[in-house]
Amino acid sequence: MREKLKRPIRFKMVVLYDQLWHLLLLLCLIGLLQWDVCCGQRLVQIQEGPLYRVKGYPISISCNVSGFKGSPVQDFEFSVKKVKRPDISIDIISTRSTNFAYAVFSERVSKEEIKIERLSGSSVLLKINNLQEKDAGVFSCHTPSTDGTYNGIYGADTTLNVIEDTLVASYSGSSSKSMSEGNSLQLECQVSSQTFQHTHLSVTWFLHGAEDVSPRPIITLDRDLTVKPGAGFEDRYKLGLISMDKVEDTTYRLKMPQVQQSDRGKFYCQGTEWIQDPDRSWTQIAHKTTTTCNVEIDVAPDVGSFIAYMEASKEPLQEGDALEIRCSVKAQNLPGQFFSVTWLKNQKNVAQIGSSGVLTVFDDYKERENKAEMRAVKTSPMEYLLTIRSARAEDQGEYQCEVWQEDKSEDGTFTKTKKQLSSPETVHVTTKVSDLAVVMVMENNTVTEGEALKVICSVSGFKGPLSVSWQHKKDSISDIISLTQEGVMKDIGSRYQGRHVQILHSPAGRFTLEIGAATVSDSGEYKCTVSEWTTQSNGEMKKGNTQSQQKDISVYSVESLMRVVLRSRATSVAIDSPLELICSVKGPKVPLTVHWMFLPINSSTQRNIVSLHYTGEITWGADQSSYQLSIQEQHPDKSFTLRVSRVSRKQGGQYQCQADAYQKDVQKARKISNPLAVNVRKPDRKLNLSYLKSSIETTVNSDAKIECLVSRATTNTSRFTVTWLLESLMLLTMDLHAVVKFGPAAGLEMDQRIRMELRQKHNFELTIQQVMKSDSGQYRCEVEEWLQDPLGDWYSLDKKDVSTELVVNDKASDFKMNKANTQLWVKEGESLMLNCSVDSVGTDSTIRYSLTWYLNQSSNVQLLTYRYDGRLIYNSFDPKLEGRLHFSSPAIGVFQLTIHRTIQEDSGQYYCKVDQHQLDCKGQWSPKASDKSGSTNVSVHLMENKLSVQKEFRSRNITNLQAGFTMDCVIDSRSSDKSVFEVTWSKGQRGERPVIIFNASRDGTLHSAISDKDLMFRRPRATHYKLTVPNINPSDTGLYLCQVVEWIQTTTNNWRRIGEDKSGELSVHVETEDRQKEDTFTIDRTDKHLDIKEGEQFELECSLDIVKDDPTLHYSLSWVFDSPKSTSQISLLTYSYDGRLQYHLENQQLKDRLRFSRPTTGTFHLVVLNSDTADSGSYQCKVDQYMLGCESKWKQTVSAQSGSTTVNVSSIESKLHVQKENRKLNITNHQAEFTIDCVIDSWSSDKSAFGVNWFRVQNTEPEVPFFTARRDGTLHSAISDKDLVFKRPHLTYYKLTVPNISPGDMGQYYCQVEEWLLTPANTWKKVASDKSGILFVHVHVEGEAEKQTDPLGITLGITIPLICFFVFVIIMLLRREHKRSSDLKKKKECLWAENNPLSPVPGVTAGEDHS
Repeated sequence: MREKLKRPIRFKMVVLYDQLWHLLLLLCLIGLLQWDVCCGQRLVQIQEGPLYRVKGYPISISCNVSGFKGSPVQDFEFSVKKVKRPDISIDIISTRSTNFAYAVFSERVSKEEIKIERLSGSSVLLKINNLQEKDAGVFSCHTPSTDGTYNGIYGADTTLNVIEDTLVASYSGSSSKSMSEGNSLQLECQVSSQTFQHTHLSVTWFLHGAEDVSPRPIITLDRDLTVKPGAGFEDRYKLGLISMDKVEDTTYRLKMPQVQQSDRGKFYCQGTEWIQDPDRSWTQIAHKTTTTCNVEIDVAPDVGSFIAYMEASKEPLQEGDALEIRCSVKAQNLPGQFFSVTWLKNQKNVAQIGSSGVLTVFDDYKERENKAEMRAVKTSPMEYLLTIRSARAEDQGEYQCEVWQEDKSEDGTFTKTKKQLSSPETVHVTTKVSDLAVVMVMENNTVTEGEALKVICSVSGFKGPLSVSWQHKKDSISDIISLTQEGVMKDIGSRYQGRHVQILHSPAGRFTLEIGAATVSDSGEYKCTVSEWTTQSNGEMKKGNTQSQQKDISVYSVESLMRVVLRSRATSVAIDSPLELICSVKGPKVPLTVHWMFLPINSSTQRNIVSLHYTGEITWGADQSSYQLSIQEQHPDKSFTLRVSRVSRKQGGQYQCQADAYQKDVQKARKISNPLAVNVRKPDRKLNLSYLKSSIETTVNSDAKIECLVSRATTNTSRFTVTWLLESLMLLTMDLHAVVKFGPAAGLEMDQRIRMELRQKHNFELTIQQVMKSDSGQYRCEVEEWLQDPLGDWYSLDKKDVSTELVVNDKASDFKMNKANTQLWVKEGESLMLNCSVDSVGTDSTIRYSLTWYLNQSSNVQLLTYRYDGRLIYNSFDPKLEGRLHFSSPAIGVFQLTIHRTIQEDSGQYYCKVDQHQLDCKGQWSPKASDKSGSTNVSVHLMENKLSVQKEFRSRNITNLQAGFTMDCVIDSRSSDKSVFEVTWSKGQRGERPVIIFNASRDGTLHSAISDKDLMFRRPRATHYKLTVPNINPSDTGLYLCQVVEWIQTTTNNWRRIGEDKSGELSVHVETEDRQKEDTFTIDRTDKHLDIKEGEQFELECSLDIVKDDPTLHYSLSWVFDSPKSTSQISLLTYSYDGRLQYHLENQQLKDRLRFSRPTTGTFHLVVLNSDTADSGSYQCKVDQYMLGCESKWKQTVSAQSGSTTVNVSSIESKLHVQKENRKLNITNHQAEFTIDCVIDSWSSDKSAFGVNWFRVQNTEPEVPFFTARRDGTLHSAISDKDLVFKRPHLTYYKLTVPNISPGDMGQYYCQVEEWLLTPANTWKKVASDKSGILFVHVHVEGEAEKQTDPLGITLGITIPLICFFVFVIIMLLRREHKRSSDLKKKKECLWAENNPLSPVPGVTAGEDHS
C-alpha cells in the first residue's frame, strides 16, 4: 500500500521538476531577449559582394539599415574607391544633398543616369543605367547618424567588378522562308559567351506577328537547362509540335513539325547571360538578340492539286563551299500519284529525278557527277535535294524546280499530266579572297657577331599549306633557303653552303630562319616570301596568294657593343681607408680578359697591377697582399672590383682598366676605360689639447711648471712633435722620436734652467727652475701629430697650440687700497669728484703706482688709466664723456677724478684699480702688487620742473572797426637759466577740443596754421611772447590760450623736456555790423548717441534750419572726429561753399569708407561704411555762411557748430558653438575607415570664415593638430603615411575620414573651430574658437578580447551564464530522479518524448509544406 502511495508522489515530483525546468529555460530565453534588445545597434547592410556586372548594362545595388533611432526615413550616401586609388573615396550620390557628388559623377547624377530608388524608409537601391568600366571599385553605403549616441555600424562596403561584354547571339539562316500550312519549320541560332566568370545562358525563341503588339516567347531553354513553353504555345508543346534542342555547345534549334497560319511573322532568338551572386541569387547581366527570319505560310493546296517549292543554301557562298538546292512538293489527297522533279539553272536543265526514281544529269554536269562533286537524291516522298560539294564561280545564277505530275498506265509507262514551277531564287558564288598576311619580327633586337641570327616570319589568315623562301639583300640579292608546302627544306644559297642554316616551322604559321655564327657581313635586308596552296578538285596542288615582308637586320661586332667604364664610390679617400674601384664591362656575353693599370703621381710610366685572363688565370704585377679582386655579373653588365683594404699615399694616382673580348680563343675586341684619378689625402685631424689657464702667477726664484696635455689623438698610434715658444721665439722642441733641441729663446743662461718631460701618456710638461722677472711672458705649446701609413711612411697633420701667460711677481707687498663703499647724490649739470687713495703709503722712492678708473653699469667700462711713468690715457668709449673728465693726483697715493656737467647717464658704481711698480737694480720697472678700491655709488638727479605760465583769464568784445587783438604769453618762473621754450597758441569753442593756430619752436622757427591771415609774433623779453591777430571777422570768435614747453640741452647735446604749462583763456567775441544776416539760419545742436555693431554702417546728419532761401548765401561744412585715443581732433572732410569736396585723412582705409551727400539745401549726410571699433568717438560738423557782396566776392558772415554725435562701435558678440556630442567607436581590423564629424550649430556673422583643426590625444602625448582646414580653403595634413579624406558637405559641416585603420589610430579625437572676420583694413580678426565633443576610438587587435562598456551588458553577461549553470544542475538532478522512477514510467504514460513513437499526421503526404 505504501509503495502504491509513493508512486503517485514521485510522479507528481517529476511533473513539478519538469515544470520548474521549463520555467528556468523561459527565464533564460527572456534574459537573452533582453540582452538582444538592450544591445541593439545600428547596422547597415549592402548587397554582398564581390559582384560581377557587364559593361554597358544597367545595374542595381541594394542597401538597408536597421537598429536605428530617430526618423523612420533614413538618408543614404554612396561612394566608391577606385581600384587604382584605393585610398581615395569618391562621393557618388546622396538622398539628402543634391551637391554631394564629385565632379566625375555629377553630370551622370544630374541626367539621372545614376539615381537612388527608395524601397522603404530604411531600404534603397543604387541604380546605374549604363555601367562603365571606370565604375569598378569598392562601393560604400553610409547612413548619417540620427541616433542619440554613436553606436553600431554606419557603413558597409561591397566590391563591384566590371567585365567585358562577350555574349554573342547570331542567326545564320535565310532571312525569309515561305512554306505551306502544316509543313515543318526548323531554325537555328548560335549563342555563346567567352567570359572568365562562371555564368549560365538561357535562350528564348520569339515570334513577332503582324498583329502582335510585342513579341511572343515561343519556347525557352532556361539557365538550368529546363525547357518552358511560352504563353499560348503550351498545348502544342505538350503534343510535341514545338521543341528546342541544344546542338553541340553553341547551337540552339527550334523545331515546329506542323506550322499554322498563326505562326506567320518574324522569328528570332534571344540569349541571356546569368551569374550567381554571393547571396546565392541569380542575376541577369547581359542579353543579345539575333537578326530575324521572316516566315510566310501559304494556305495548303486544294484537294487534288500540288505546289512546288524550292529553297537554296544560305548566302553568301564562296568558291569551295557546298551548295544545296532543296525542292519539295506540297500535295493533298493525291494517293498513288507520281512526280518527276527537274532542277533548272538559268532555264537550262541541270539534273532530273524521274517518277521511277532514275537520276538524269545533263550536259557539263555529267563530269562533275562522275567525280562525285555533285549528286541529287530523293530524301522523302515529297522532298528532293541537289548538292554541289564544291561550288564554283560559274555555279551562280537563277535556279528553279520544275515538277510534273505523271500518271502510270497499266503497261508501266508514265504520262505527264500537270506541271508546276517553283519561285526562282538567285544564288551568288563569290571568288574566295585570301586573308593571308605576313609579319617579320626579330627574336632578339640586337644580333652580335658569333651568335645565331634568328628571324621570325609570322603568317596569319591562311587555310591551306604554305611554302616559304628567304632572301638576303646587301650589295646584291642572294637566296638563303626555302621550305616547300610539304615541309621540305631545299635550295640553300651558295653563300650559305657549309653554314648552319635551317628553317623552323610551327603549325600556327610561325617560320623561323636560323643562321648560326652570324658575321657582320650578314647585316642587310631579309625578305620572307610565303605562298598559300590549295587542293584542286582533281587532287593537284595549286599556288594561290603570295605575300612577302622585308626587314633590315644589323649584325653588330663585339667591339662596337662593348663599353668599359671605371668608377668608384669615392675618388678622394683618407690614408688607411678602404678604396674600391669598379670596372664595368657592358656588351655581349663573351669571354673577357681584364687588365688593371696604375699611373702614380709625378710619374709617366704606367704599370700593371693585375690581369684576369678569360681562361681563369690571374697574373699579378704588384704586391698581391695590398689588393683584393672580385667579379659580379648582372646582365648586361659585368663588374670587376679591385679593392685596396688600407690605402697609402703612394697608391694615389690614375687608374685604368682594359677589357679584351674573345670568341673561340680569337680576340675580337679591346676596350680601355676612362682614366680615374684617385686622391689619397690625409685623414681629418681629431687632435685636441686641454686648455691652459689664461695666466699662471709665481714668485721670483721658485720653479714654474706648465703642462701641455693631448686630450684626444687621431689614432692610438699617433706620435707628436711638441715645441714650446716664448712670445714668438722657440724655446725648445721634442720631435716624434723624443729627441729634444733648444731654440734661440733659451739662451746660454736659460737652457740650464729649462727642461721638457713626458709625464704619463701624451702629457708634455715644461719646467723652468728658479724663475726670474725676465721669465714672465706668453708661453705657447705647439703640437704636431704624426701618423704612419700602411707602407710604414710617417706623415704629419695640421698643428694645434695652446698658450698661457706666466707672471713672475716679487714677494708680496704690504700696500692696500681704501675699500670703503660710499654713496653720492648730485644734481644734473653739477660737477662730481671721485677719490681713490692708497693706505700706508711709504717714502720709498723706488715705488710708483699705476691707476685705472672703472664705471660699472651693466658691464665694467674703463674710463682712464694713469701709468707709473706719468702717462695719462683716456679709455672712454664716449668722446663727449672724455671731454668732461678731469684727473688729478694732489699727493702720493691720492688720486681724484672730476666729472663736469653731469647727466643722468653718469649714474652708476665707480671704483679704481691700482698697480704697484718697483724699480729694480737694472733700472727697469716691474709690477709688484695690485689691489682694488671700494665702490662709489653715484646717483644723478634730473632737474626739478619749476615752469609756471601766467594764468589771467580775460574777455574781449571786438567790432569790425578794430584792426585786431593781441594774446600775451608770460612765463612767471623757469627751471633753469639755460632752458629754452616752445610756445603754441590754440583756439577753440566751449565744449570743443582746441585747434593749434600758431607755433614758435625752441629753435626760433615760426609756423602758422591759418593761411588767410598774417599773424604777427613778437618776443619783448626772454619770458614774454606776444601774438597779434589782424583783420578781425566773426570766424575769429572763440577761446584762445597759449601752451609753453620747457626744454634743456644735456651735455650730450640731446634735448630733454623738463615740463609744460598753459596760460589763462582769452575769450574773444567779434560782433558784425550787418546783424540782420546773423539770424538767417540755425543749426541743430542736439547731442546724439549711436550704438553700432562692428561691420555695420552708420549715418551722421548735420541739419540747418534756413529762415529764408537766399541765392546770395552759400554754406561751407567741415566734419571733425574726436577719438578717445587721440589728443587732438581729426578733420575728416571739408565741403566748401563753391561745391569743392576735400578729404583730409591720411588713413586711406577710413577715407575709402566715407560717403558724403547733401540731399537738401540745409541737410548734410556723412555715412561711414563697414564700421570698426576704432571709429568710436565724437563727431561734429561746423558750418560757415558766405554771402555774395556787391563786388561779386564771397565773404564769410556767420559760423555755427552742431551738437556732438557720440558713436560707440562694439565688437561682434561671439555666438560660435560647435556640436559637443561625445561618442564611442569600436573598430575591428576588418573595417577600412572612420569619420570625425565637425558640425557648427551657430556662428557670429554671416560673413564669418572658419578654420578647423582636428586633434588626436594618445596617452601623455601633447595635443597637436594632425589635420588643418584653413579659412582660405587650403588643407594641411601632419600624417604622412595616410591619405586623410576631407569633405565639407555644408557650409557649417566638416568631415574628416581616417582610412586604413591600424592599432596606432586609437585615441581621443575632436575638432577645434576658429571663427574669423575680415576687418575694414583687410586684415583677419579672430572672433572666437570652440571645441567639439570627443570621439573615443578603440581599434580591436586580433586576439584581443572585446571589452563591453555597457554596465547592463556586463551584468547580463555575468547573470546569464549563472542562470544557464543552475539550469544545467537542475537538469542533471531531474535526470537522476528520472532513472529512479523508471518502473513507474513503464506502467504509466510518460511526459518524455523518446518513449512516444512518432506517428504520421493524418492527411499529410510527403512533399507538402506546412511551414
